[in-house]
Amino acid sequence: MKVLVTGASGTVGGLVVRTLAERKVPVRGVVRRQESAAALRDQDLPGVEVVVTDLANADAVPALPAGVDAVFLVTANTSDQLAQERNVIRAAAAAGVQRLVKLSVGGASPEAPIAFARVHHAAEQELAASGVAYTVLRPAFFMDNLLQFIPWIDASGRLALPTGDGAMAMIHSRDIADVAAVELTSGSTDNRDLVLTGPEALTIDQALARVGDVVGRSLSHIDATREDFLRRYVALGNAPDYAEDIATLYDGILRPGYGATITDTVEKTTGTAPRTISDFARDHAADFAQPSGTNNS
Repeated sequence: MKVLVTGASGTVGGLVVRTLAERKVPVRGVVRRQESAAALRDQDLPGVEVVVTDLANADAVPALPAGVDAVFLVTANTSDQLAQERNVIRAAAAAGVQRLVKLSVGGASPEAPIAFARVHHAAEQELAASGVAYTVLRPAFFMDNLLQFIPWIDASGRLALPTGDGAMAMIHSRDIADVAAVELTSGSTDNRDLVLTGPEALTIDQALARVGDVVGRSLSHIDATREDFLRRYVALGNAPDYAEDIATLYDGILRPGYGATITDTVEKTTGTAPRTISDFARDHAADFAQPSGTNNS
């Protein structure tokens, strides 16, 4: 079989490409920029073909699934995200693809308080009507999200985020990729909606303490206001509308503990228990080891 992977240079898409390649499954990896294509080719992964395409270009997408049995669909949270996903879903249906695995979010609905959750719902509706067998993946808070905030850790090892004492069933992106690889190669014709979590629910403070134990630093969380988070997040280069969504996620959803529910889906699907926050810390020990405090404006 052969699998088409969109977002092949991203956090999860890149891991799906690598996981499939390690399992000797041929992959056609789709990226948007030439520099991303070059970086993916430099990994010299066996059986991986790299294609540069703008998924928002409805004329360019139909050729992508030719000769492909399954599609992994992940796109960035951009203004044309829905157009990209619709183009891929329609192309997959027209090409007779046997299965499409879509990375989505929890709480996707037309009334969701977060814009990108409404976009995912619209794409899911397109997928459900397409006739293609599918799996929708709904991961919990990514452990990997902590990496972007390393520059915010001050000289005392404190990280300010507007999550309060809200616990969340954090998941390692490698577990998401492992589940995706199983679903893409299963040959199943059932439609599946999978909520993916890590093995335990942790507050940001508990997670940072575990990371600190691994890397040999004292790390902790202090609460922040929504307004302070927005100011700093936009300063990182994020669009204001997207920053508002993330602030709502942290302050309005994670703070009250709505992300704390744990499932056993990762272990049931892959046969292996999900990775812990300590596993994540060992994977990124070099990133967390040195004091930051360089971007606390």
